[in-house]
Amino acid sequence: MNKRFYILIFTAVLMLSSVILSLCATPPSAQAQNSRSEWGRLTGTLATPGKAAAVETFMISADPVTGRNGQIDLSWEQLCLSTWYQLQIAKDKDFTLRINPAINYGNTSGAGQIQGVTGSILIKMDSTNSTSPAAWIPPGSLPEAGAIYYWRIRSVKSATGQIADSPWSETRSFTVKAGFIVNTPYYGVQLLSPNNGGTGVPVKPTQFSWSPWFNATKYQFDLAKDPEFKQMVVSATTTTTAYEYSGSLDYNTSYFWRVKATEINGQNIPSDWSATFSFQTEPAPAPAAPAPAEPSTPLWVWVTIALGAILVISTLVLVFKTRR
Repeated sequence: MNKRFYILIFTAVLMLSSVILSLCATPPSAQAQNSRSEWGRLTGTLATPGKAAAVETFMISADPVTGRNGQIDLSWEQLCLSTWYQLQIAKDKDFTLRINPAINYGNTSGAGQIQGVTGSILIKMDSTNSTSPAAWIPPGSLPEAGAIYYWRIRSVKSATGQIADSPWSETRSFTVKAGFIVNTPYYGVQLLSPNNGGTGVPVKPTQFSWSPWFNATKYQFDLAKDPEFKQMVVSATTTTTAYEYSGSLDYNTSYFWRVKATEINGQNIPSDWSATFSFQTEPAPAPAAPAPAEPSTPLWVWVTIALGAILVISTLVLVFKTRR
């Protein structure tokens, strides 16, 4: 009885080992050899040792106004149900010019942890995305448009908790399309009205407008009396690219305002602050002039009236005397 029990245990262990080996030893490149994903979505494959790296290019849209990248989705085949992956993005095939854009992954809201020494990004998988690992680069995170970027990924921690680096995946690349040439001294939302340094701005209503940020669904608007925004007048959120201050500003006073996007496609992804613009309100209206006083009656009029009255009285007296 004990011998049969041990034989069953040994058989079960062999079967479990074969399943694990089939998951981890099958060349991932073969698993995804014929797979293609939707346009703009990048699918990496984990390479087997010694396999030459292949390069495949995808085109990524850019905001035509700001010239910065749109959202970039990354996905790859799982390897041994790994819980941690190491991602590298670079501007050259040899990954000597690595960059570290903001990264979001899976269904979590946290960003990838950047390793300062290696220039890599550690991405943690949870139970919902360990079988279909993915991450995405938010809009505006890459340093420039009209450029080619290369990326690769590898497993660094398996589902069993074992820390072991797998070989790097095949190298994939994507190109961020070039937007229109725009000369701008700063990133972020472009403020439009009131003009920077403008004067004579109405105290009520006061209207503000700015250019749209790529795929932004919410903006934050700040108005203050100082450039450090410590003397806040109003801080509000809006879903449009305009704001109207319902209160009344002070006459002949300098104000400062700025705007940033706080949500991209409903996700909490703030943009950079815009440049700080200033303006001066209109001067206070001049006080109303007093009503002109009615002109006084000239003295000669009163003298004439008095003489006329004396003449009438004298005439009446003479008339009465003559009748007697």
